[in-house]
Amino acid sequence: MAEETEIPSKAIKLPARLDTNMAPDVRSLLLGASGDGEAELRLDASEVEYIGGLCLQLILSSHARITSCSEKASEALALFGVRSQLVEGSNSEEV
Repeated sequence: MAEETEIPSKAIKLPARLDTNMAPDVRSLLLGASGDGEAELRLDASEVEYIGGLCLQLILSSHARITSCSEKASEALALFGVRSQLVEGSNSEEV
């Protein structure tokens, strides 16, 4: 029988405001965390109050999953139509 190997993951906490001004910092944060690509990237959005389109594009391109999500972040992701794609444990129905 093949032995299952658990893929390591890295978790990073996102800042409260993910707007255009924060995009360079978010990009650096995601690139630094992705490193060698050996670990799955997990994002903590529990304190996020605002998500803009540019930062959302960066998050989507990182192929990361959001493990913890504030209500405002969850609503924004639903409006963009990507909540089920990004948030772990969310169902496929968008609000």
